[in-house]
Amino acid sequence: MARFFGALILFALIAVGAFADSPTPQPSATAQAASSARVEELRKSIEQLPPEQQEKVLQNLHRWQALSPEERDYIRQQEHVRHVKQEEAVTEAYQKSGLHLTEAQRIQFRKRYVEERKKLEEELAKESQERRTAANTTIIEQLKKEFSTPKPSPSPTPSVALH
Repeated sequence: MARFFGALILFALIAVGAFADSPTPQPSATAQAASSARVEELRKSIEQLPPEQQEKVLQNLHRWQALSPEERDYIRQQEHVRHVKQEEAVTEAYQKSGLHLTEAQRIQFRKRYVEERKKLEEELAKESQERRTAANTTIIEQLKKEFSTPKPSPSPTPSVALH
């Protein structure tokens, strides 16, 4: 669910950024109407979020607006690459499944595959973080023992006085 809101927020930021960065030539009336419809749809979607998530959207919007055009382009490119890779993974999964589905079934297959992959990725990230935290605790304890044990200081060797 969190990734859905993250994607929604990113989409909102990209859409708002795209409109804010539009070149000076005025788009056609049809393009303006489509843009207005998308903005209105986004606004309604954001209004349906809980207040804390609405606040997060606003914070992200302000962060987006503070980015340079180059940084915005970089983020858009990264999102595009992520989307392309996701589509390739869905296509590969569909081909490996050996299924022959209708278009509606393919859409459902894609949706379910993406949902399950997100769950898997989140689960793996959580497991990895737990292992990292446990290992880090072990390292700290080991170093704590090593550095807190007083080491016998080398005692000076008795010097023999030669007469």
